[in-house]
Amino acid sequence: MGFILRIILIIASLITTLYILRRIRHAKLQIEYAIFWLIFAGMLSIISIFPNLMIRLTRAVGMQSPINCVFLLVIFTLMIKLFMQTIEHSQLEDKLKQLTQRLAIEEKLREEEREELRELKESLEKVQK
Repeated sequence: MGFILRIILIIASLITTLYILRRIRHAKLQIEYAIFWLIFAGMLSIISIFPNLMIRLTRAVGMQSPINCVFLLVIFTLMIKLFMQTIEHSQLEDKLKQLTQRLAIEEKLREEEREELRELKESLEKVQK
């Protein structure tokens, strides 16, 4: 792994870590999401500080270049994260649909109750006249 790539990875991991910590401090990122990104930044740091680990892993899996192995790990990690977010997104859409339906039903019931009250009020007024 080249020296320039190592420096780029270290800088990227530091920037990512600082950005995540800043977002946590301003309460704009939930802890469960922050943990993933901090681990991801830590993984980049470890890869850039100890390139021999990637060289060994590259040889172990039969790849030609450590940078290809780095890209493969990053892509695989991000694909897993994307899949997990897709699941969460689907669950949130289901909850939103259920809440929307529940709200519509409650509004319909309230409207029916108001209509019944109007009819009773009109009947009462007719009886009083």
